[in-house]
Amino acid sequence: MKNLKLQHLRFFVAVYEQKSVTAAASKVHATQSGVSMQIRDLEEILGVKLFERTSKGVVPTKAGERIYWRAARVLLEIGELELDVNDQADKLVGTVRAGIMPTFARSILAPVLIRFSRQNPLVDVKITEGYSAVLTQMVANDELDLAVVPGGEQPTGLRSTFLDTDVEILVSRPGQGGDKPRLETLATAPSMNLVLPGPENARRAKIDQYLENFCQSAHTVMELDSMITTLDMIERGDWNSVLPGCLCLPNLGDPNYDLIPVTEPDLRVDYLLIEPAARASSKPVQMFEQELSQEIRQGCQACRDHFGL
Repeated sequence: MKNLKLQHLRFFVAVYEQKSVTAAASKVHATQSGVSMQIRDLEEILGVKLFERTSKGVVPTKAGERIYWRAARVLLEIGELELDVNDQADKLVGTVRAGIMPTFARSILAPVLIRFSRQNPLVDVKITEGYSAVLTQMVANDELDLAVVPGGEQPTGLRSTFLDTDVEILVSRPGQGGDKPRLETLATAPSMNLVLPGPENARRAKIDQYLENFCQSAHTVMELDSMITTLDMIERGDWNSVLPGCLCLPNLGDPNYDLIPVTEPDLRVDYLLIEPAARASSKPVQMFEQELSQEIRQGCQACRDHFGL
């Protein structure tokens, strides 16, 4: 395999992940004919067929499936080697493009940004707030360097790292003058108004399953993909919601809110850090990941400690 080149692997990984020669050519900034030629050369070098061509695109063969993960690891190692050589020891310079869910925008993100900007004033940080499906697609499209999303199956082309497990909390406002009794558990709560994220939200399926299988009452559900408005609805007293613990950190111990962890059985959400599978993270991205991961883990632990979980 003396004629094997890194460009062969880069183009192969792009075609595999995009499932299209045309889309892969756009991603690697090459012509469609150039990408096709590189794939044919690679198949000749390896002596195996890597893709089946169809009218809808390309489908990897079994050999292509196996080679993809090896090729992704090779490109990752090469990228990390290049970064090790080029990193400046005295200054951290570059750009971080991070995707953040609304869960972390309220109390987790600001401390991270303050610390990171003080320590690394020459690094540009660009934050995109969005729900998990949008952020996942942006990382896959190389529009973001990283994102934190709820646990679940990730599309091809991404690698994930488990960060921590958060507590799902029933959040409501106690009534004034005793007109609204305090709730004990979600499972035994009387019928109430619930604001929940839409079906595209990764947490929604688990919440629906809990409501269907374990709740004694039927609840009125309003779908709302706006965390700020959800909090405003709760603040006004007529609506409740199930929210991640990290979002509720400012309200722990606040007598103006009823915060009840969803238990029996426990309703939890895992957080994953996702990145492109075949691209090494730059030193600024690695440093930002460390700061963000630490803050998320501390937030999850603070929630568990508060509720004795």
